[in-house]
Amino acid sequence: MVNGSIHSELSRFFQVIQNQHITSVGVSPAAFCKARKKFSFTAFKELNAYLVETFYASVFVRRWNGLRLLAVDGSVTKLPNTHELLDHFGKARCHANHPSVRLSQLYDITNKITVDLQVGLHTTGERDLAVQHLKCAGKGDLVLYDRGYPATWLFIVHKLKNIHFCARAPLDFSNLIKEFIQSGKYDDLVTFDCIEKSLKRCRKDGLPTSSLVLRLVKIETSCGKSGVLITSLLDQEQYPLNVFQELYHQRWLVEEDYKIMKSRLEIENFSGLSIETIQQDIHAKVLTKNIAAIAIIEADILAKEKYQHRNSHYRINCTYALSQLKDNIVRFLLRIASPE
Repeated sequence: MVNGSIHSELSRFFQVIQNQHITSVGVSPAAFCKARKKFSFTAFKELNAYLVETFYASVFVRRWNGLRLLAVDGSVTKLPNTHELLDHFGKARCHANHPSVRLSQLYDITNKITVDLQVGLHTTGERDLAVQHLKCAGKGDLVLYDRGYPATWLFIVHKLKNIHFCARAPLDFSNLIKEFIQSGKYDDLVTFDCIEKSLKRCRKDGLPTSSLVLRLVKIETSCGKSGVLITSLLDQEQYPLNVFQELYHQRWLVEEDYKIMKSRLEIENFSGLSIETIQQDIHAKVLTKNIAAIAIIEADILAKEKYQHRNSHYRINCTYALSQLKDNIVRFLLRIASPE
C-alpha cells in the first residue's frame, strides 16, 4: 500500500520499528533497491503457505456441507512498461502498449482466503495454472470453475487426486451437454469419454484415458438463461438439485476478491520495475490480504459475542482493516507489539 515515494516509505518504516515520530536512520532508495535484489519473493509464498496451514488447524474454519469450498479464477494485471517485463511476461493483446501478467488464485470462498496464487506469463493457459493449484487441494475439497475451465483431462486429474469439482460448462462443450439440454432434464448422470484434445493431453501427461461418470445439473443464470454444471458430486440425496443454484452463485466472490486486490491493495501500483520486484509486490500483498482476512474472522466472532443482544449484525470493514495493517503488520511480524 505504497502512498508516497520509496524514500518517504522507508522513513515511515523506520519510524514504526523505532516507535518514533522522526527516524534517525537514513536509508537511500538506491541502497534499498540494491538490498532488495538479494531477497527472493518466495519468502512471501512460504509465509503465506505457513499462515494458511496454521489457519486450517484452527477452530474458525467454515465449510460447505462438510467440504472446504474453493474457487479457481484468473485475472490479467497490467505491468509497468519496460522491455524486461515485456520480454518476460508478454502482453495481453497484440496491439497493447503495456506488458501484462496472468494471475490465478485458488480461493477459499467461505473464509475469504487465498490458498494459493500462481503468477504466470500471459501466454500460460488458465487450465495449466489450475493444475498447479491442485497441489494445495485434496480430499474434502470442492473446487468451483467458470466456463473457461471444463476439459475431460482436467476432470481426470481431479479424480486421480480425489478432489471434488463443480464447473459451469459452455452449452456447446460436447454433444452430451446438447442432448442433456434437449432432454428437458434438470439432473442426470452421464458418461464422458476421453476423446480428441483431452485424449492427446492425457497421453502427453501420462494420465488414464478411461471414461468418467459425472453429473449434469441445469441451473438458471442471473440473466434468466439456462446454464449447465458438470460435477463430481454424484450422490443425489446428499447433494440434491436445489443446492447447486446457490453453490455456483458463490463463485462470484473470487471475482470480488480480485476487485479488492486491484482497488484496495492497489496490486497494479508496483514499487519496482524488475521481474523479481513485481513478484515480491504481488505475493506480499496477497500475504497481507490473508492476514487481514483471518483478523476479520476473529474480529467477527468477537463482535457477535459482544453485540449479540442487538438486532443489527455488525460487519467488519475490509478496507479499514487493510489500512490498519500497513504499519501494524510490521509491528506484528517483528514482534514489536502484541496482536491482542
